[in-house]
Amino acid sequence: MLQAGKFSFAGSDHVDWCEGMSYNPPEFMAYGMLRGLVLLLTGALAGCALFAPSSRVLYQENRTVIELEKDPSEGGNTHPAPVSSSQLAKILNGLLIQHDRAVAMSVVKGTGKLEPVFDAEEIALLAPLLAKGLQQTDPSQRVGFTFWSPVNGRGYAAFSGAVSVRTPYFIFILKEHPGSDWQDRSATPQQPSLFALDFKQGAYLKPGSDDERMGSYRARPTLQIDYRRYLAAADGPSGSAPTAREPTVLVPSAPASATSRPPAVSSPATPPRELAKTDGDLVAELQRQVKELTDSNQELRARLREMRDRQDQSQAMNEELARLRRDLTETKQLLADKVLELNRLQNKSGGSGKGKR
Repeated sequence: MLQAGKFSFAGSDHVDWCEGMSYNPPEFMAYGMLRGLVLLLTGALAGCALFAPSSRVLYQENRTVIELEKDPSEGGNTHPAPVSSSQLAKILNGLLIQHDRAVAMSVVKGTGKLEPVFDAEEIALLAPLLAKGLQQTDPSQRVGFTFWSPVNGRGYAAFSGAVSVRTPYFIFILKEHPGSDWQDRSATPQQPSLFALDFKQGAYLKPGSDDERMGSYRARPTLQIDYRRYLAAADGPSGSAPTAREPTVLVPSAPASATSRPPAVSSPATPPRELAKTDGDLVAELQRQVKELTDSNQELRARLREMRDRQDQSQAMNEELARLRRDLTETKQLLADKVLELNRLQNKSGGSGKGKR
């Protein structure tokens, strides 16, 4: 049957009048649906790649979240970083914060009050989580945290920030802190709070990074700590890092009279009786120390004699045991000889009896 622009034949095949192409309508519809499905999947995959999340949650409990996030700073981090929980706890324990809206001015004047960033209980909970995160990061990532304190009176706002390692420095960024946020949010809710950071052992901070420690509305305060040198000093014979430099924002410089006070013994204003009393106390203290050392020396000598006696006894026992072993060996040999001689005599007597018969 002739239709508009097409010839129709018996069966399901159609021939295009203009193009002369034959096609099957069901197959053509299936091809169109398959092509649409492929385009749809391609678009979905492209959308997933375009809107893929830039972070990965490692830990979440209630409102506390530890996640791996993209590090916007330039330069690669030395990740994964093998920092243990105990080492990270020592670093977090040295972090200090200064809460002040006029933080820049207080840093200059040295009138701000510093306090620890984290409580001991907070460090015990947070350090293992951050250490685990640093062990799973790659050079382009850092470990972000939003931490709600379990300590009474500090759960009204969150700690938030990020940590990373760029050898030799441990980098700590603090975005929010309960001690600052509760003051500023009501007054200027559109702006973050202002505070500054410092470290108990300031000698281990990166030189020239003082401006990074001061908070602003555009940049959050950052600490860069030479953590390997700090941990090596903290784990040294004294058990604590040396105080090579006090934090710059802790207190203003002390007057010269307070820092260079002469010894009391050499002061002419000290009465003679007090000098004599001081000397007498010093002599008594030295005598007490000498007595303690003498007693300790005698005790050590007694222990040494005891150990020598035990050693001598042990040596005598070893010699006696060796002698007994030699005697036993000789006795065995004599016994064997006697047995052989007895057998020889018995055989001889037995042979003589047979000959007489």
